[in-house]
Amino acid sequence: MANNETENSTYSYDYDDEEVIIPPAKVQFWTYLVFEILSLFCNLYLLYYLTFNQRLRSQLQNHVVMVLLFLCLVILVVDNSFYLDGFRIGHGNSFPFSKGVCLLWWFIDYGFYGAITIFLMWASSERHILVFYRQQCLNTKRKIFYIHYLPLIIISLYLIGFYIGVILFPPCQNIFYSNELECGSYPCYQDITWLNTWDYFVNGVLCNILEAFFSIALLLRTIWKKFISTRHFQWKKYRKMIIQLLSISALSLSINLPQALIVFLQSQPNMNNFGSTIEPYFFYLTTYVVFFLPFVCLGCLPELWPQSFFSHQRRQVPVVPMTITART
Repeated sequence: MANNETENSTYSYDYDDEEVIIPPAKVQFWTYLVFEILSLFCNLYLLYYLTFNQRLRSQLQNHVVMVLLFLCLVILVVDNSFYLDGFRIGHGNSFPFSKGVCLLWWFIDYGFYGAITIFLMWASSERHILVFYRQQCLNTKRKIFYIHYLPLIIISLYLIGFYIGVILFPPCQNIFYSNELECGSYPCYQDITWLNTWDYFVNGVLCNILEAFFSIALLLRTIWKKFISTRHFQWKKYRKMIIQLLSISALSLSINLPQALIVFLQSQPNMNNFGSTIEPYFFYLTTYVVFFLPFVCLGCLPELWPQSFFSHQRRQVPVVPMTITART
């Protein structure tokens, strides 16, 4: 592991300064706290039933949703908890400073948010196979493994290897600021041009563009099949998985795509100040993608809505004949 340095910066975040954080720390603390609690309960509710309900677990379209929910769960429990503590204190954090905590925080903040973008890109492309080519591409267990499971494994290994490499074993020297939120929030690999370009462009901008392309293509193909094409299209069979993917992508792309494009354009010559006034708003709103993603997933699974779930449970209660013995 590369050598790391710690600096005791005398600077502390002035959260009331509009240039540092939008909105002020107190407002962000309470909004984060409310959405954190609601999103956490919804996330755990969904993960529980998607994991232990055999019918839901066996549906291929739910697997990437389970991965996304797991990523959001870790962000909610670890990353957002650290931020909430920092917003409450107003500078640094209340727990003892540790380089290990800083590296963990960076790994989740950069790696898990990056993983959500990449898995959403894959989900938007795989949904075409699940809807339009299921009979040809997923009709045997061997094909299911190579086309469905293997890409998920490869993406997971790539993400783990890349972010462990650049965060925990960087070819440079990390500097941690003990009095600043997220220890300064600047891993040293961002000063290495090719690594920073790969992370922002390939893992960020390119994946967001591909997600938008595949999502729009899925919408157009669905409209063509349902309303224009003369061929029969089983809309009712695939409606849920199409709406699920398009809803999640709309939530993600509405915030992540503009931010990714702004960051990319800022890296170009003579465009350093492009979108500098609006980019902090998108950066602030990226957390709300994690907050709202479980609710969007729940909205696309009506069988798991609380009222539907309990009524379904009541319908499954076995009815047995009652024997009445009359006295004479």
